[in-house]
Amino acid sequence: MGSVTRAEWKWAAGFSAAVAVLLTLPYLFAYQTQGKDWRFSGFLFGVEDGNSYIADMRQGADGAWLFRIPYTTEPQTGSMIYLPYLWLGKLAGGAAMHDQLVALFHLALVAAGFAMLLSVYRFTACFIESVPLRRWALAAAAFGGGLGWILLAAHSYPLEFTSPEAFGFLSLFGLPHLAAARALFLLALAWFAEPFDAAAAGRRGVRIGLALTAVWLFQPITVGVAWAVMAAGIALMFLRLRLRREPAAVMRPRLTSWLVATAVSALPMAYSAFSFAADPVLRQWAAQNTLTSAPIGQYLLSYGPLLLPALAGAVIAWREDERWLIPLGWMIVFPLLIYLPFTVQRRLAEGFWMALIVLALRWVEKKLAGAARMAAFVAGMALLLPAAVLFTGWAFMRAAVPSKPAFLPAAEARALEWLDSQTSTDAVVVSGFAAGNAVPAYTGLLTYIGHGPETLNNREKQIRVDALFNGALDDASRLDALRTIGADYVLAGPVELATMGETLPGCELIYRKDGWEIWRVVV
Repeated sequence: MGSVTRAEWKWAAGFSAAVAVLLTLPYLFAYQTQGKDWRFSGFLFGVEDGNSYIADMRQGADGAWLFRIPYTTEPQTGSMIYLPYLWLGKLAGGAAMHDQLVALFHLALVAAGFAMLLSVYRFTACFIESVPLRRWALAAAAFGGGLGWILLAAHSYPLEFTSPEAFGFLSLFGLPHLAAARALFLLALAWFAEPFDAAAAGRRGVRIGLALTAVWLFQPITVGVAWAVMAAGIALMFLRLRLRREPAAVMRPRLTSWLVATAVSALPMAYSAFSFAADPVLRQWAAQNTLTSAPIGQYLLSYGPLLLPALAGAVIAWREDERWLIPLGWMIVFPLLIYLPFTVQRRLAEGFWMALIVLALRWVEKKLAGAARMAAFVAGMALLLPAAVLFTGWAFMRAAVPSKPAFLPAAEARALEWLDSQTSTDAVVVSGFAAGNAVPAYTGLLTYIGHGPETLNNREKQIRVDALFNGALDDASRLDALRTIGADYVLAGPVELATMGETLPGCELIYRKDGWEIWRVVV
């Protein structure tokens, strides 16, 4: 393993800080463009999920230690899910709660992104000796994408814009839990890849297992990816030993460390598996949360710029020392992982971009020098950067012109803030879907509908909400819908007010301002 000098760490830290500043600029710009008519949500992409993260933080701020889905009203006992967001929320309190939570979220994003990039450098240093190549790897991990942006011409979103697991840019731009999980994941793989002797195998396994337990806090499924990657490396090691007729005892330290690491991290994974199997709310949520992998052609297009040099590097890696069997095994097991019959199979692409990077750079390190290597640097970045540049430009454009969903109408925000000041955290609010997505983030209350996967039986509930706000139905039908919903409050905006009429059966009007109304259910 190549060592990392103090000067390298300083450069990596400076680069990581610069990335953090650069990716914060679109958000700061969005805050500058909000005004009396619009409030910035804090998110420029994935706003529906972003509001759910703020809602999770709000639960923590309101005293919760266990997670409950805030977008569904079925009884819940609470689970150890999204714990980092719950803990982060406990740093907030007092007035301007939503602003505090969003600020904490973005501070966490900066910290997680910084840690992720340093971990990328540490992982790369396990395989690549050249300092310029290590730096190139860091830039590729931060901003790299493939040729998927070509699909934009066909009005189709590429992996670079939709799958934070497939690359790294989206996690750095707006998903702190995924950035933190990757930081710990790559650190664990680096510890597994670097040389160690039999006497240290058990201790190394414990260290790796504790890192994977920390990964579990942020993204449990990534632990399974780590197990699979390490197991694939061990399998290749066994195969190569057999082909070379060398004693299998050589692989004992790695096998021991993998078994110990798996045993240490198995307990939290078993808890997650049991929770989702035994809890009907979590089980239904998991069934609704489908993230299927893209067709293989999209992966080939997006990974194309690095795929051929990575395959050439894989040929070299097979003849190298055993640490290289980790990215090589990862390349072999990747197609199997992303098409497992699993509801969130797309998540299993986590971190594979780094395997391609180090394998491609091994080919460069071994086969190219001087002007040829410099040309490869320039050509590589020319192919890898367009997706990040396009996405950042799109984010700036979204920040420049306030509109939904990145911005919330100020009148709606004021209605939510008033509701928050008047109610307790166990109250249930019914509203249209879009407003329902904002309710738990701005008030800490439960909402009847508002999030695709997290609102259980969303279609059935949407029908009831439509019946409530549909002025074509008689009051008896609307009252029946209201009783079935079990709401304490009704939030109605311009869309709902256009059809619901001037009254709601079984309710009293308690707020009316700027096109928004709040009704208290009294029946």
